[in-house]
Amino acid sequence: MELVCPTDAEEEEIEIPAKRNLRKGNWDDPEYAKQRMIFEKQFKESEGYDVDWDSMDYNFPGSIVDSRGDYDDQLSNKELMIMLINTAIDEANEENGTKLKLVKYVTANVVGAKGFLFFITFWAKDLSAPNPEPQCYQAKVLWFMDDVDVREFRLRPTQ
Repeated sequence: MELVCPTDAEEEEIEIPAKRNLRKGNWDDPEYAKQRMIFEKQFKESEGYDVDWDSMDYNFPGSIVDSRGDYDDQLSNKELMIMLINTAIDEANEENGTKLKLVKYVTANVVGAKGFLFFITFWAKDLSAPNPEPQCYQAKVLWFMDDVDVREFRLRPTQ
């Protein structure tokens, strides 16, 4: 998946994709089996971050965060993504002495794992850098009973 740097990098931007009605699949359906193998390959190779959901018609163990239902009873998916990203950024700033600031949300995949494990991709810029150009980051964040555990924070590997 090719990502394009945002042109206006001054405002936090979060847009959650519209709800998609995905079909329930079964292994006897050759199209389901084909898409399931593609999904598993993409999920594994990208370590959970990059799946071409536009080419998927079925519900798989992992899914894209969308508006099909909120993952929290008090926060919308948009509010939850902002909170999870900012928590990950705050931890990275504290550990690395940076001043990263969210620029734009890109996407998030989610799997159930004693709560929800989110694989979030976003743009941020380091305000402490001499030339704070936006860079693409990824964070793996576990959300369980109002507890946030940042499992990974990294620059997005080049594809």
